[in-house]
Amino acid sequence: MIRNLLAAVSVLAVAVALPGCGETGTHAATPAARAAAAPAPVPAPSGKPVLTIAGAVSNPNDGNAVEFDLSTLDAMATVTTDMYEPFVHKTITFTGIPMVDLLARAGISPAGTRVRLHALDDYNVELTVADLSDPRILLATKAGNARIPVADGGPIRLVFPDGSKVGKNKDLWIWSIDSITVA
Repeated sequence: MIRNLLAAVSVLAVAVALPGCGETGTHAATPAARAAAAPAPVPAPSGKPVLTIAGAVSNPNDGNAVEFDLSTLDAMATVTTDMYEPFVHKTITFTGIPMVDLLARAGISPAGTRVRLHALDDYNVELTVADLSDPRILLATKAGNARIPVADGGPIRLVFPDGSKVGKNKDLWIWSIDSITVA
């Protein structure tokens, strides 16, 4: 009887554990699915805002948009990785926020399919939400453990991991980002 009870408990434990197998942290769900899970509120910037996400977002902290200052972005910057930077032809250690996490935190609408990134120099890049679903694509806030100066593409920039299909297109590498619009 005890053996049967232990066997039943073991089977139940495996059944409970299996649905999570293969998932790695918060990166397992799509951005839209994760946004639907009611993201934590983003605090209003206490410093100068450096990024505004507008459009199809459900977690605004300023009217219909989500604004971030560098301290909030740094607090969210959970990934540090080495990536080859094609414009300077060397590997750089970047720290940043996976774009999939940033979009989820902004509460992008499940209807949101396009992401337009705008830079301080009026350069624009448009990607699909699916293009940004790889958790290795970062909104970098630091390079080499230091803030990125505007002269070097800061204070925030989009970086792609080695071998990224989307990142092979150098026209999609955008730096000095100041706003993102989700449509």
